[in-house]
Amino acid sequence: MARRRKTKGEREAASSNAERLAWEQFRPKLESLTSLAEAMLLLKSAPPVGFPAFRYYSNFSAFLHDVHTIPADSSYEEKALYLKFIQRLDAAGALKPPGAGRKIQEALRSAMALQGKP
Repeated sequence: MARRRKTKGEREAASSNAERLAWEQFRPKLESLTSLAEAMLLLKSAPPVGFPAFRYYSNFSAFLHDVHTIPADSSYEEKALYLKFIQRLDAAGALKPPGAGRKIQEALRSAMALQGKP
């Protein structure tokens, strides 16, 4: 018996569910980071291109490698978690030079304000 092809709506729903699940798995990992070393280890565990979670790892990687550039396709919630991570690093004295944490936080808050609350 031939298998029926999924409708466009079914494919979109499956994709949306996969994206939601990917975020639900990535979010606690990002929330628990306390150092740049932990962040680098997280990035090394990124799934291959094409997997739903890859986008979150890619955005976070882009942010870490150039904190002056906030990934344009990152969600408000992603930016909020980046902000909390930077605040943890800044409180631990891990960001140099002095004042760098404040500048990054301002850039994140500005990007979040432009995007508006989710």
